[in-house]
Amino acid sequence: MNSFFTRFILLSIILLFFSPLNCICAEKTIPDEIAKALGPLEAIVIKAPEGRYLINMGTDKNVKKGSLWTIYSTGEQVIDPGTGKSLGVLPISLAVCRVKQVETHFSEISIKCLKEPCDIQSGLTAHRFRDIKTTFQDVNGSSFRLYELIRARLPSLDWQPYQRIENTSRPIPSPDKIVFVADNKNLTLWSGGEILAAYEKSPSVLSAFQEPTKKPELLTKKKANTSIQKNIPGVSRLTPGLNTTLEIENYTAVAGIDHPVTSMGIMTPDGSKIPYFIYLYNKTVYARAEDGTEKYQYDYKGFGDVVNMSLGHNGLIALNIYVLKEGMESRLLKFSSRGFTVLSKGVGHFLEFLDTDGNGIKESLVGQNFDTENFFTPSVFHLGVDDSGKMTRYGTINVPAGFNLPGAIFADLDGNGIHESAFYNAGGKLVIYEDDKQKWESSSPFVPVKSILIDDIINETNAPTDLPLWPQPVIFHIDNFAVAVIPANHSGFWRIVSGIPQNGGLGVLCSLDGTWAFRLLSTRFQGPVQSVCMYDNALYITVVEGNTFTGKGITHVLTVPIKDLKESLK
Repeated sequence: MNSFFTRFILLSIILLFFSPLNCICAEKTIPDEIAKALGPLEAIVIKAPEGRYLINMGTDKNVKKGSLWTIYSTGEQVIDPGTGKSLGVLPISLAVCRVKQVETHFSEISIKCLKEPCDIQSGLTAHRFRDIKTTFQDVNGSSFRLYELIRARLPSLDWQPYQRIENTSRPIPSPDKIVFVADNKNLTLWSGGEILAAYEKSPSVLSAFQEPTKKPELLTKKKANTSIQKNIPGVSRLTPGLNTTLEIENYTAVAGIDHPVTSMGIMTPDGSKIPYFIYLYNKTVYARAEDGTEKYQYDYKGFGDVVNMSLGHNGLIALNIYVLKEGMESRLLKFSSRGFTVLSKGVGHFLEFLDTDGNGIKESLVGQNFDTENFFTPSVFHLGVDDSGKMTRYGTINVPAGFNLPGAIFADLDGNGIHESAFYNAGGKLVIYEDDKQKWESSSPFVPVKSILIDDIINETNAPTDLPLWPQPVIFHIDNFAVAVIPANHSGFWRIVSGIPQNGGLGVLCSLDGTWAFRLLSTRFQGPVQSVCMYDNALYITVVEGNTFTGKGITHVLTVPIKDLKESLK
């Protein structure tokens, strides 16, 4: 019996050693080793003769040449104003130092002040690998998952945006940064311009970290452009090869949400310097600080479908709500540093804040009635809002028959001093009118991100009318004419089955010398573009991947500088 038990144990050990579980251990090896190599350590700064500086640690504490440290001031006491009790010390970073020579019990350092002048004296503390700028450079995009694992293990570093590079474009690592360079087989860790460590990725690790193969149906029938863009969440590696496309590659992933959102925007509330992501999920509006420190939410508990939302100026948010057999029952909210406040309830219009002058501020609140009487002869009007939230109609807007407010534009797009109205017609094509005359129509229809059914409240026997919803565009100026960035989501079989696009892109609508053009950006996203907005001279793009039937999915928030869009149009 004992002999059988012994053989069983030995056989189990052999199988365990060669089993796939060994791959799991291999996957953890590199992040674990890096977390150990870049572990925290605290030393004391010593001011030596002849302007030289030391720290009181050397090879005895495994200090290595090239390791980077941040020197902090002694700090100031933080006092609780309510109790008068000290809550601790708030240190201030003064400089980044690099170890340039290591002895047994001390190391010589070079110092780079973060803000000149910085008075570095003996006795100050230096923390290894804290608040050090860190980049991950992924050669040919094979190691994004490895980047995520390492970043999650080392939150004390000052992580910079993920970078995808080509084999021929490997830069020289910076003397005051940490740089990871990963290719298909190896990972090299640079610190202070020195190679701190190098790792060889095993085949099991490679298979775990490589991207999944893209589905063939994501390719267009046209010849595909084989240029590879940055491998960031939400952006496909494949781009359609259209000769009218604009090449934009400088995308950055800035946020992720673990469920699909309907609408998203950015605003900085009164009394705060922190921007907030404002997004709609089911019947709840969320406000999440960009740095993740605060989060507020407003829950709509009434009947009806929360269709979408539109962000305006001064913290105003239009929440469009449709109640079956009742019609529009929209609300106006205000977001401040204290949270959400309801200003108006039961507004019988579809509401949208519009940027009519292209200054990046949606200062004009416009409403539209959607019912059987007004569906083909639309009633559109300006709305004023006082401090109490009371709305006043103060002007009717002359619009063509079939006008739809969702996704519409009222702006001087061609710089001739007359505002055009651009909207999606009943066939889903984008049209432009000026003084009741059509000036342009897109060659292909666009795909809405959602549709609702408007009932005939007077005659219940009539079939409901379909109201498609398109995302709002972003408008900015180049010289004396306006440019509109418009989500251009793709149709196909998935659109017929699920009612939403499968994937999407962006297009730029502009007029130059009297000629209208709609040019697609080369990027194809891994889901429909639900929203675009502009903040701090950058375009923010909300891409949603998910399953409509289960309501599960993820949301990616990406940015691209507005200056890059302007350069591509020149």
